[in-house]
Amino acid sequence: APAAWSRATTAEPRKPLPLVTSTRRPVQQRPAPPFTHLAPDEAAELAAVAARILPTTDTPGATEAGVIYFIDRALGAEQRKALPTMRAGITDLRRRAARRKPGTTTFAALPAAHQDAILAEIEQGEFFQGMRFATMVGMFGDPSHGGNRGGVGWKLLGFEHRASYEAPFGYYDAEAARRR
Repeated sequence: APAAWSRATTAEPRKPLPLVTSTRRPVQQRPAPPFTHLAPDEAAELAAVAARILPTTDTPGATEAGVIYFIDRALGAEQRKALPTMRAGITDLRRRAARRKPGTTTFAALPAAHQDAILAEIEQGEFFQGMRFATMVGMFGDPSHGGNRGGVGWKLLGFEHRASYEAPFGYYDAEAARRR
C-alpha cells in the first residue's frame, strides 16, 4: 500500500487547466531571493522533497507556495538545531538516489516515482518527519515567515486573511454560539 502522505499523488492524473488568454501584458516576475542558510544544491534537494509531499496538481503545491524559502528561514532561526539533521538527510537522499539509478547524483534529478519510493523508505525517520512538518507549515503558515507565497495555501483552505478576527472563528464556534 502506498504511504499515507503519497496517496493523493498516486491517483489518476488530473486534466490540465485550460489556458486562459489575456490582453494584459505579462507580469514581470521577480528573481528568486537568495538562500540565507542553505546552499542552492541543498535547497534544490529539500525543494524536491517538499514538492513530493505537497505536489502541484490542478492546485498549487509546495513549489508555488515557496515552501523552500520558509524552510531556509526556519533553519536559520527557530529550527537552527535541525540543520545538521537536514544536511544528513540530504546526504542520505543522494546516496539512495545513486543506488536506485546509477549515475544519478541528486534526489531532485530522479523521476517522481523513484523519489516517492525513496521517501516511502525513510518516512518514519527524523529527517522525513521534519520535512513533512516544515512543508505543511511553509504551505499553510503566515506568509510573513517566507512560505505560503501569495496566500496560496490559505486560498486552498478557503481561509480569508483579515486585519483582526472576531468570534465565531470557525464552524465549531458558530455552532456553540447558536446553542447559547
